[in-house]
Amino acid sequence: MNLLFRLEKIDAALHRFWARWSRWLCRGLILLVVIWAGNLAWAVFFGPPTGGVQLVIHNDLDRPVLGFSVNGVAGGNALAHGGGAVTCCGNISEKNAEVIWTLSTTRAQYNTGLRKETRHKILPLPERKWGENFLHVYFLPGDNIRLWWGEGLRHPWRNIPDYSEHKNQEKKDEYK
Repeated sequence: MNLLFRLEKIDAALHRFWARWSRWLCRGLILLVVIWAGNLAWAVFFGPPTGGVQLVIHNDLDRPVLGFSVNGVAGGNALAHGGGAVTCCGNISEKNAEVIWTLSTTRAQYNTGLRKETRHKILPLPERKWGENFLHVYFLPGDNIRLWWGEGLRHPWRNIPDYSEHKNQEKKDEYK
């Protein structure tokens, strides 16, 4: 009998608690859901762009690029003076980009004694806008690297800073 009496007291206490606090508990739960939904809506409409990034390689070197990575996201390889690949998908959201690349050799370069090299460079990552899901990585002579966000595979060379001066300098060097 003692056990039944205690269970009835517990039931009565729970009933009183629910009668007094049920409105506040439900309102608190609704408030949490509204805050979560508001945060989600802000992230979708006004937040910074996030999500998967596709890496596009452009090689203007006289050596093939065997592979590269940007902040640990692996990219493809490219032939000397062109070629390239697109790799999908990774998350790159830091302020700086750590680019690590491996230079290979052509047959003629290998025969002259040139061997595979791994290089490393840290540079600022350009600001990403909505819809820009392609990170173009340009490998230029002199260990120069340019990064550009784009909406597709197009690569307007004229938009890369210092590229036109670099091309003009190369032409001057050829005529010397």
